[in-house]
Amino acid sequence: MNAESPHLGEAFSLIELLVSITLLALVTALIYGAFFQVSNSSLKVKASLSQSQELRLLMKMVLDDLQAVQYLENFVGDEEMTGDTGIISELVLGPESSEVSQIDFHAAVPSRFYRDIESVREGMDPLLHEIGYRLELDTARDVWQFKRREDFYIDADLQEAGREQVLSESVIDFQVEFLFREIKQAAGGSKEEWIDQFNTEERECFESGEPPCLPRAIQLNMSLKADLGEVIRDSQVINLCVRPCKPELFE
Repeated sequence: MNAESPHLGEAFSLIELLVSITLLALVTALIYGAFFQVSNSSLKVKASLSQSQELRLLMKMVLDDLQAVQYLENFVGDEEMTGDTGIISELVLGPESSEVSQIDFHAAVPSRFYRDIESVREGMDPLLHEIGYRLELDTARDVWQFKRREDFYIDADLQEAGREQVLSESVIDFQVEFLFREIKQAAGGSKEEWIDQFNTEERECFESGEPPCLPRAIQLNMSLKADLGEVIRDSQVINLCVRPCKPELFE
């Protein structure tokens, strides 16, 4: 009996070793899986933060331009003048056949796209340009691109010419709404009338103020689709300076 004891002890130790290896492999697999789950979650958070930052920057650029919108009274004061000024915004087909805004306007902002020309390099930027924003489909790649258009010179057509720059290929919605007027209620107070398209009627508003040459406020709604499929949205409202708060904006 004493001679068999060492063999029994060795067999028991081997079983313990196998059990220990199995448990270690199981724990390692659990830790490995948990690590990659945390890592993937971290990547998703980083991607979401990156897209949120991109959306904030795009919103700021558009709102900064819109905040500087101008209606040029002198541009239409001449009876022989037939040019556009103010804001022209219309609805067009966008991603997934949804309606999105296409907007063009005059704005008192520094040039972003013409810093290579001599007059800008010499500090002679006129600080008045045509600006436009739109979502357009790149048919060659089947990708929707959010673009900013800038025309250095003011001309008769507010919606054409200039240089375009692709700002993002993640934007899936771009909506601009306008506070057209405030209607007084019989019971007191007023009701806001918002519209999703705006076209400055140069002659009519110049002569009578009706319809208004510029909206009282603008609401911008934008959505981005992140690489991982998450949709990020933002909406902001800005008040515009309409006559007579700053007469120089209308000269």
